Amino acid sequence: MSALPDPLAETLTRLDARIAEAGADRGRLLGVAALAERTALGEDEVRALLDGGAPEADRVDDRVRRRVRAVHEAYVARSGKRAGEVGREVAERLSISPEWARQLLLGRKMPNVPDLTELAEFFGIEEGVRFFTDPAATVLNRELGRVLAGLEEDTDVDGPLVEFATRHGVVTLALRGQRLTRRKQEALAVMLEGLLGIDDEEAR
Repeated sequence: MSALPDPLAETLTRLDARIAEAGADRGRLLGVAALAERTALGEDEVRALLDGGAPEADRVDDRVRRRVRAVHEAYVARSGKRAGEVGREVAERLSISPEWARQLLLGRKMPNVPDLTELAEFFGIEEGVRFFTDPAATVLNRELGRVLAGLEEDTDVDGPLVEFATRHGVVTLALRGQRLTRRKQEALAVMLEGLLGIDDEEAR
């Protein structure tokens, strides 16, 4: 019997079946680093869960503080902003002092529920507070469910667009019934990569 909670074990079973059916590369489609960033979990934690290991026991307070820090670090890296600038923006958003905001973002202080709600909105986290509070297996299962949904809708599980979507955390790619050849998928993926690159440069 799997050491994983039933929902995650089921999702992984379905993912593995879909990947095996297509002869795809599991390590590429379920990249640990990308999943860790999108879930705010540690890479070792994600790797262990993907391999069927039991989730580590942890306290909710520790979980929340660790994930707030991870989300903050990812946001700083992605936006190109300085940590101090983000701290000031968060302080203004939460109506707290810049120092208290810094302590929250570094994971040294535990935010209350209203502040955690505001942080979720600030960082654009659609799941809200539960993104920070749910157990690791639940958070990962939610993300893998999105990956699975995308794969089950796409006949070319190992195609360039699926690889692009998985790498960038895109939930769906709506082609409105169109079936693109692999060459066209590659061209579209290159174009989308270029557009993202332009956005990253403008953000700096």
